[in-house]
Amino acid sequence: MTETRIPEDYVPIDQGGTFLGHVGGLTWRRGPDRTDTCVLLAPHHLNPNGTAHGGLLLTLLDITLGATVESFLGVDAERHPVTLQLSCSMLAPARGGELLFGEATVDRATRTVTFVSARLHSRGQTVLTASAVFRNPPSSTITDRT
Repeated sequence: MTETRIPEDYVPIDQGGTFLGHVGGLTWRRGPDRTDTCVLLAPHHLNPNGTAHGGLLLTLLDITLGATVESFLGVDAERHPVTLQLSCSMLAPARGGELLFGEATVDRATRTVTFVSARLHSRGQTVLTASAVFRNPPSSTITDRT
């Protein structure tokens, strides 16, 4: 049986009044160097085929990548990295009622940009893979790291 409850260690992404608030249902689990995301796919997240809409997949992906960069850099909540480049491959569908998870890893960080890769998965199957480049917030004091 597929688990259909968001794990307890994930908390809602509090973005009321923004695009993410409108999307609704997005949760995350923040760590010292990464942020994982999760959403229970509700009817408003789906396309007419009953699978996760591509726009939702890219939204969850961008949040997963950007929040992981924030966690990795240790930047404050008022400054956010900016997506410069995003490449992805959609590999499989995620269906309504399923949990969709996002996880990312920083591949390299320099003083000005961070390179990160990610995947979205559901039911143990990879739904989407991606790589991205983010502009670090001005407050970042990171030196080149690999």
